Amino acid sequence: MSQLHVKNHFVPQSYLKRWENPSHKVCVYKTLVSHANIPIWKSFSTAAVGYHRHLYTQVLNGEESDNLENWFSQEFESPASEVIEKATNDRRLSKEDWNLLIRFLAAQDARTPVRMLEHLKRAGQIMSDTLQNVLNEVKEKLENKDLDSLKANEIPENSQALLPLKVTTEFEHGKDVGILKAETYIGRSTWIHSIKHVLEHTEKILHTHQWTIVKPAKGYYWFTSDNPVIKLNYTNKDNYDLLGGWGKLKGNIIFPIGPEHAMFVQIGDKPMPKGTRLSVNQTIEFRKLIAENSHRMIFSHFEDNEIINFKKRVVNSELLIRENEEMQNWHLKNAEMEREYFKSKPTSVGTEK
Repeated sequence: MSQLHVKNHFVPQSYLKRWENPSHKVCVYKTLVSHANIPIWKSFSTAAVGYHRHLYTQVLNGEESDNLENWFSQEFESPASEVIEKATNDRRLSKEDWNLLIRFLAAQDARTPVRMLEHLKRAGQIMSDTLQNVLNEVKEKLENKDLDSLKANEIPENSQALLPLKVTTEFEHGKDVGILKAETYIGRSTWIHSIKHVLEHTEKILHTHQWTIVKPAKGYYWFTSDNPVIKLNYTNKDNYDLLGGWGKLKGNIIFPIGPEHAMFVQIGDKPMPKGTRLSVNQTIEFRKLIAENSHRMIFSHFEDNEIINFKKRVVNSELLIRENEEMQNWHLKNAEMEREYFKSKPTSVGTEK
């Protein structure tokens, strides 16, 4: 049996290696620290940062599964690795190369702890709508007298296999009415379900945009972060937000793929010429946005102290302890619920339908 991947890198090592220094380390600036005496910068190997234990692990059919981690590697990271190498060496990219780059960007946007926190915050309404759809489907089967498929705890055929969902029915013999009940819980599995939906369906909109790769002004470099895809709504330098989407007209998407290369699009506009080198002011603005979009870590190939001015680090030991405890308990809490909700569900991940 293959070894379970318990260190789930939400920032892939193959991506972070673009920012390795001559010592094969990346310089890390942490935006939340326990006390003021912690060094501003510290170097780590790519294997030692950008991960949480069991972030994507699921308990399916009673067994721990790293299917999602493997799916990310096989379908997004590995295919894009050679293309990023081509792009950062200024070689010509084919249409298929761009498709792979865009898919990698989509995965990198969907898989981070920031997206997980957003999902947990907003999932109540989303899951309420999902449950209603399931109940409507069951109701249709009842109306069509398809009673054989409505055994207790059975999931309707076209429901997503990895959605934590229990449907129960209560009927009295000879009665024309009954009770339908659909249950779920909000946590790791609903987040993974949303990731799969985004990367198998919503991601297609990104391929309709006209992308280019831009370079920083001479003497400047791009860094990256634990939330590296910037989705910008921009009016001017004093009026903008980082709450944009994948298809919002005039919105901007920025994604560093190396110290001197970043994917860029202004949705609905013609792309900048290939290899455009931005002005100093544009470069500083992009660097500021990359820093502001970060969550808890910024990665650079050198100790880039201008970053400190873009995003001040927070000294708060209680918050750091609380966040660490939440992630340490993440697997335990979710595994308990997954054992309940996935007693007899399929374990495939990422299968195209």
